[in-house]
Amino acid sequence: MKKIAVSFILLVISAQSSFAQSPNWNVNENDYQYTMTFIAKLNVDGKQLINSKDKVAAFVGNVCRGVSGITYVASKKNYYAYLTVFSNKQGESITFKLYDSANNKTVSVSKPIIFVMNEHKGDLFQSYSIAEPSLNSAAEILSFGFMNTPSLSSIISNGLVKVNISESYSLSNLKPVFTLSKGASLFENRIILNSGDLFKNFVSPVSYEVLSEDESTLKNYKVEVSKSADPTLFYKKDAVCYAPGAIKVMSKREGSEVQITSNGKTIASKKIINGEALFSNLSAGSYIATIGSEWKLINILMKEK
Repeated sequence: MKKIAVSFILLVISAQSSFAQSPNWNVNENDYQYTMTFIAKLNVDGKQLINSKDKVAAFVGNVCRGVSGITYVASKKNYYAYLTVFSNKQGESITFKLYDSANNKTVSVSKPIIFVMNEHKGDLFQSYSIAEPSLNSAAEILSFGFMNTPSLSSIISNGLVKVNISESYSLSNLKPVFTLSKGASLFENRIILNSGDLFKNFVSPVSYEVLSEDESTLKNYKVEVSKSADPTLFYKKDAVCYAPGAIKVMSKREGSEVQITSNGKTIASKKIINGEALFSNLSAGSYIATIGSEWKLINILMKEK
């Protein structure tokens, strides 16, 4: 029984030791005269590698040409691999392998790159992506509007977003809501923004950047917001034998003047107060109600009781 227990313990220890092992990747830098460098983010199965034991290695064929672990950069609150790749000639095809320590697995990256001596790829804002499978390279604003502010229209074309809203809303206090390409991020002045998070003044056009999931694509967008007048509503009440008719005009243009004309003559004029102007004591006939450039032909009928 003791022998079985000891054997089981040794088996567990052996399994744990095997699980903890990482690939023995190494390169003799003195064998090479040229370098190519990367600031990269590593990703396996859609998850960024951030463990101190995670690794990336570069290869030409089966020969290791560079190895890097993960470094945390506090100013960016993110994890990067600072990878140097070595070679003796231009144009070699470089492939990558990733070690995911959390799952103890090594993954070959399907996307290669051509060695260019003294070239550098990536920075802390727009890093080079070493991922399997590859991340999305699209950087598009798919929709753009504002929280609790209906858009009359929203058109996105060639980096310009044009949004039209009702005149009853202020341009100085709008909260953007948007959708982007899968995995993409939106930035203002290189500060990442989340949909529906912050109020923003849109009296003047606002510029944004959209960075793709794999950070290979960075697109500039300008958002312009305009306002349209709310439509005026016109109501009528027909006359009956014992009561005259009426016209009610409802508008958000507080203080604007409404005129009622009949047969080319002005018969009444009132201002919009608390959103409406009411004209009563109207006999049956045809009237034109006018406010600003809007007008409406209204026929008041005489109805029997």
